[in-house]
Amino acid sequence: MAYIGNQPTDNFVTFATQNFSTSATSSYTLSHAVSNENEIALFINNVRQHPGSGKAYTASGTALTLSANTASTDVMYCIFLGRAIQSTVPATNSITSAMLSGNLVTPGTLDVNGNELILDADADTSITADTDDTIHVKVGGTDKITLSSSVFLYGKTSSGTSVNGVEFEDNGKAVFSRSGSSGGTVMFINRGDDDGNIVSIRQANSEEGTISVSGSTVSYNSFTGSHWSRFSDNSKPTILKGTILETLDTMVNWYNLEFNDNDGTAQKIPHVLTGSQSDGDKITYDYNGIDYEATIVKEDDIKHMKSKVSDTTDAKNVYGVFSSWDEDGEGYNDFYVASVGSFVVRIHKDETVAKGDLLQSNGDGTAKKQSDDNIKSSTFAKVLSNTKIETYSDDSYIVPCSLMC
Repeated sequence: MAYIGNQPTDNFVTFATQNFSTSATSSYTLSHAVSNENEIALFINNVRQHPGSGKAYTASGTALTLSANTASTDVMYCIFLGRAIQSTVPATNSITSAMLSGNLVTPGTLDVNGNELILDADADTSITADTDDTIHVKVGGTDKITLSSSVFLYGKTSSGTSVNGVEFEDNGKAVFSRSGSSGGTVMFINRGDDDGNIVSIRQANSEEGTISVSGSTVSYNSFTGSHWSRFSDNSKPTILKGTILETLDTMVNWYNLEFNDNDGTAQKIPHVLTGSQSDGDKITYDYNGIDYEATIVKEDDIKHMKSKVSDTTDAKNVYGVFSSWDEDGEGYNDFYVASVGSFVVRIHKDETVAKGDLLQSNGDGTAKKQSDDNIKSSTFAKVLSNTKIETYSDDSYIVPCSLMC
């Protein structure tokens, strides 16, 4: 229907009322406390009474006092003029936690139950804020998400590469771990239905390499294949990039401390042997302030060997060239040996090379040009360009090469 002025809202106002069971008395109890009789309208036999002292009635708190007794046949009721009831939507941010009490268990709402927030009516999902500043999201009573000030865990409740699940740390570290019995493949990366880069590998926000796909071919771009190695005395001398290295008949060994923590989670902590320690020994290890009995276990590695700076002319056991130190902080002085793909090789100062030249060890950590073009057991690289990337203080220099160790 048509109207003049503002459109009516959807709010409807009513007043609280109270019906009395009358008897031969002048004293009654109100269902709501009032400051005085002017806050109610009293009706007896449908006639409104005059409020006030010396009039029909007075009221204070929940006490209602009449000036004369009623009869049991009288009909008496009152309207609480100060208790208007309005149906409306609360203003934004007007409801605070202090206004809520009890459990609010209804579908789609949150139930504040102690320190737990129930996300659905059947309580299969909940969030718990514990005293250790960690938030746990539970599904079916089992922790699914654990969030602390520094780490986000999904499908696991403790950090570590040996614990199955997903882990993101606030320093940018990510861990994806899955046991073979649960399906095998750890990560699936899908580009969709077109060709191009799948992974961009960057340093200082500059792209240094990519993994791309074209049809059924996967390419590892700007590829250098490297291996771990270590000097026989675990030393860390200054080694120039591109220096030629030979293998030794000694394998590189790594050790871990293995134990189960108080949560029953298997832990594997990198460990450097000290003194007379050996594989299988048990030692006491402090983990997060708790002492555990841990077993020293050697890793099952069958392919990494120790090496030395090449000191043999035309050496047949060239491992590759020095790339960089492995700064993983595990206590070993491991380094990377570039062995296949493209990298730089350190050339002796008296050698002049051209692209296409084959290289052999000069016996002093530098390379020399091979006298012929036949691939030999001592051939380890081919020059890609005579561009000198860097010249060292001893006048040896590095050029781009293709490694074939």
